[in-house]
Amino acid sequence: MALVVALVAGAAAGLVVVARRRRAAPHPAPPASRHPAPPGDAGDPAGRGPEPLLGWPTSEDLERYDRPEGGAPIARLLDGLPRIERPRGRKARRWTAALAALGLLVLASQVLENAVFRPQAGTASGRAAYAGDHAEPCLLAAGCPAAGNPVPSGRATYAGAYAEPAPAVPSADPVTGVPMAQPPLPSRDPACALRKTGSTTPAVRPVSRRVTAAVNRQWRRMERWLKAHAPRTYASLNGPAGHVLLAKAEARLGRRIPDSLRASLLRHDGARGPAAFRFSSSYEIMGARGLVSSWPEACGLGGGIPFAYDSDFGDYLVTNSATGGVGSADWEMPYAEDEWSSYYALLKSTADALAEGGPVGGWVPVVREGVLEWK
Repeated sequence: MALVVALVAGAAAGLVVVARRRRAAPHPAPPASRHPAPPGDAGDPAGRGPEPLLGWPTSEDLERYDRPEGGAPIARLLDGLPRIERPRGRKARRWTAALAALGLLVLASQVLENAVFRPQAGTASGRAAYAGDHAEPCLLAAGCPAAGNPVPSGRATYAGAYAEPAPAVPSADPVTGVPMAQPPLPSRDPACALRKTGSTTPAVRPVSRRVTAAVNRQWRRMERWLKAHAPRTYASLNGPAGHVLLAKAEARLGRRIPDSLRASLLRHDGARGPAAFRFSSSYEIMGARGLVSSWPEACGLGGGIPFAYDSDFGDYLVTNSATGGVGSADWEMPYAEDEWSSYYALLKSTADALAEGGPVGGWVPVVREGVLEWK
């Protein structure tokens, strides 16, 4: 604002000085009149009329008073500047005045914007300001994470409102008995607790050959497509689970695993890694051990044996041990109805979508860098 005031004041002073210099400049003598001089002026050799009371100024007087009325400093400053020729023509003068006014307007608007929208001292900006708009003081004693510790997400975030605190000492694997670093989340419902198995090996139930042949046929279709189009997902498939492992899993659950799901686990015991095979839309298939360890939490969502898990939202795909139907279960809408009549129906729908390019539940398969995804 001070700069604008100084510029305007300087321009005004310059215009005033130029105007005064023009008024102070001597005017040329008028041309000689065609009419004869009056009798009283006959004796004037120069034809300038009667002599004034103070007499005619000499050349020394003119030189002494030949200076601008604005003062010598401004006159010397203006004399040192290059002369700017005045635009010729009315249109040129108008364009020059318009450009000068536009420049002053832009300069004034910029100064006004800086003065109005200048951030106050100590105000954060950017991502820090956004993060701090609604932030409140947090203490470690109140459960806030310490610096450098990641905030839990996925299943831990959703389970925190429903599940009890996990035991401090890691429990054993529900099938093999090997200590686990992360034990299953306990459930408030006693019916959802894992059963304890004795020292005896549970009896192995056979799987129907017809069901096994049908499940293997769909898996061969998907394996051919994955090997040709999504090799990284194809490489993520695990080998088969053992019959004894599945028998122990059923004993721990206290429920029978449907034959189509058991036949699938006997071909591929889940998948591994970031490129793991997923059902639509983003449910990663689990093996027998993952199925058992997820049972308490999935059972608390309304029942059903989990066989696929969405780590982004903590949702499950579950199958009803009584009817064999398959549906989804999450914290906002617990499992209530079947979306597929059986696990085999889901498997066939997925194989058809891969081979023919159709959707599964509104999701179509796509491949990115050798990884199967659903969009």
